[in-house]
This record gives sequence, C-alpha cells and structure tokens, in this order.
Amino acid sequence: MSDFFAPAIPADRVLSPSLRVHMVEGDGFEPQLKNRRDYVLIAPVTEYAGEGLYLLHDGYGPVLYRVQYILAADKPIRLSLDNPLHRHSEGCGHRWSRETFNDAVLGIVVADIKVRDERYLRAVEGVR
Repeated sequence: MSDFFAPAIPADRVLSPSLRVHMVEGDGFEPQLKNRRDYVLIAPVTEYAGEGLYLLHDGYGPVLYRVQYILAADKPIRLSLDNPLHRHSEGCGHRWSRETFNDAVLGIVVADIKVRDERYLRAVEGVR
C-alpha cells in the first residue's frame, strides 16, 4: 500500500518522551542539514533497523551517517555522508560488520528539524 493513502501521523507523536532531539554537528549533510543550526529527531535503537540516517558513536562522539545494507558477508553495513566534499574523507564509505555497527549505534533519524528563524528559538525562556 502506498504511503500516500496512509493516515496522517498526529503532531503530538513528535513530543513523545521516547524520541530525542539532537543538534546536527558537522557539515556531513550540508546543504540539506546545516551544522549547529538544524536538528534531527532520533528514535533510540540498539541495532540495525533498516537503511536510513543514524546517529553513531564513532569513537570521538555522536555523528550522523547515512547507512546502507550491502550484500557482503564480511562487512554488510556501509556508512556515508551526503556532502560531496566528504565522499573520500575518513569514515565516509567505510564498511562495518553488523556487530561493530550495533556496538556504535545510538539511534535512527525519524525526522529533520530545519530552523527557519532562529530569533524565536533564542527567545525561548532559559535559552541564550
């Protein structure tokens, strides 16, 4: 069945305590997701849950990667970044075993939050 006919997801689902907001850090997904300006909504997961954007701990801290499953017995998970400037950089295009991936995964991205006007976010009480 097509998603076109699926019922709308109620807006209050975005406020679920089981989801986490994470600031995009780094330019790996620019221009679609801007460094330290845009956010992603993360559903915590402990293992590979299908292709998509994931938040992984890569040894230095939490980083977003596009994750694809490939049909290879030794390294079935491929990590990449969308920004063409990083296509040949460290970590980009690497292949991980499912076990390595499951040890590093923090969550899967379920929504992008694109900031359009920072003035209103900065005006929220308690934010500087």
